Amino acid sequence: MILPAVLLFAFLLYLGLLPACTDAIAYMDSERSFKLDAPFVRTPDYVIAEILSKAGVGKDDILYDLGSGDGRIVIQAALKTGCRAVGIEIDSELVDDSRQNAIRAGVADRVRFVVADIFKENVREATVVTIYMSGDVNVRLRPKLLRELKPGARIATYNFDMGEWKPDDISTFGREDAYFWVVPANFSGKWTWMAVKGRTKTRWELALKQEFQEIWGQVTRDGTQYAIRNGKIKGDRIRFTLDHDPAGKAAPVEFTGRIRGNTIEGAIAGGTARKPWKAARNPATMQRIDK
Repeated sequence: MILPAVLLFAFLLYLGLLPACTDAIAYMDSERSFKLDAPFVRTPDYVIAEILSKAGVGKDDILYDLGSGDGRIVIQAALKTGCRAVGIEIDSELVDDSRQNAIRAGVADRVRFVVADIFKENVREATVVTIYMSGDVNVRLRPKLLRELKPGARIATYNFDMGEWKPDDISTFGREDAYFWVVPANFSGKWTWMAVKGRTKTRWELALKQEFQEIWGQVTRDGTQYAIRNGKIKGDRIRFTLDHDPAGKAAPVEFTGRIRGNTIEGAIAGGTARKPWKAARNPATMQRIDK
């Protein structure tokens, strides 16, 4: 039974149906691999190019590659975009290889490789994070990324998603995928503002619940509630609509805004009318989203 299985596996490798498996098998057989959360498998160059492009990596970004292996994503990012990049890898021998590769590529002044545990290393300065690990590792990393990364930071993973956190975009390469997210700000809680028209003041309240970049809730004006529709967060920006205009004018009404701490500033648009909007949040009503 052993010989037919070996022959079948060799045949599949010959046909190229298992890309990058040779690297994985060789590494998984080594004692070094047992220290890792995932075996070292090289990310294809065409995937790296797509990740850098779709994540919008530019010269002003700081890219962190978690589980950086031989450093190829870090090095390609520095070469192709001019950004600064950091690789975090627990295997010191792979880090040594990465540093030598960076010297040969001429980008040693723009990259850094760290021997560290990806769950313990601080990634707060990153504006882009790339990961090619496993689904389990991605889900375990999720709270850390949501907690440490600033709203608007981008995350890209290859072959494995983030579980319940739905991606903002996906690129497909045959039977493989790359997934992309923009880290959302925390908009949850109760927000209030006053609308002034002449001598009349009207109190508004916005109650929001949030799961990653998805939001839902209602706007209350003069005791009447209006459910929000099409709620979406992208980084520090929010957008939602009301099917009915609480002021009794054009409908639907679209709210857009940008968060700064416990303040949202933006605009309310309905028909051809557009007016400013500024709301304040009661901090005690905010809920955690780093789960």
